[in-house]
Amino acid sequence: MIGVTCAGGKTGRAIISHLARNGEKVRAIVRHPNSLDNIRELGAADLIACDLSDREGLHRAFQGLEQLYYIAPNMHPDEYSFGLNVLTSCIKASIKKIVFHSMLHTQIQALPHHFERSRVEEEIINSGLKFVILQCGSYMQNMLPGWSKMLETGFHSMPYDTDTLMSLVDLKDVCEVAEETLCSSEYDFGMFEIAGAPITVIEKASILSEILGREIKPQKTDLQEVLAHARSMGFSEYALNSLKQMFPYYDRHGLIASSKSLATILGRKPSDFRTFVKNISEIQ
Repeated sequence: MIGVTCAGGKTGRAIISHLARNGEKVRAIVRHPNSLDNIRELGAADLIACDLSDREGLHRAFQGLEQLYYIAPNMHPDEYSFGLNVLTSCIKASIKKIVFHSMLHTQIQALPHHFERSRVEEEIINSGLKFVILQCGSYMQNMLPGWSKMLETGFHSMPYDTDTLMSLVDLKDVCEVAEETLCSSEYDFGMFEIAGAPITVIEKASILSEILGREIKPQKTDLQEVLAHARSMGFSEYALNSLKQMFPYYDRHGLIASSKSLATILGRKPSDFRTFVKNISEIQ
């Protein structure tokens, strides 16, 4: 059986649905018991509520698992201690392999939440467990919550310069990679960048305009507006500080990676933004 942590989030839900559809037995592990009903329909064989700060609870939650797909909470101040708890519990529960859902360029000290994840990667490498580390780019799907507003206003807005290059990835491709790296030993002890070809907001707006048949203009969202919205959503001070540093960093450097690893694991060319928009426009 495969365990998936943070199962109630965007990534966890997608991974569980994909694995279950393909016949894998999955245990969904969530933080809050009230999240269980929201993921029951995804096809998980088992559901358990357990906080990543509870090492004994994790040990119980991991009993009977052969592999763990470890998703950590995004921009959390306890990233490192959560990682240590997960690894200790994996070893205690005799889990054979851990696949860590990480992010691109964790060695960047100017991005605290990236750098904290690099410390977890180091602990995984030194743990003695079989491991795979997937360093994933930002999802194309991250624009979907603002899709209706984009259509209403005619602007595709992101909180960084419109000519910034970002290596985005389709979450559906990430799900395929998760399954492949969990089910094959070929990737054991490897670290892989999971990202598509770099693209700017200007290029995305052009593709959106073409496919949607109406003008969509690129726009940079004011950082203070982003922070105010995040604060209203209950983001922690650590997360707000991470956002303050992240978007100005993107202005200067973007977040760019090679798509070669993703293409190799998929056995095909990764999904591009044009294909993503076509698929979304057919659903809308």
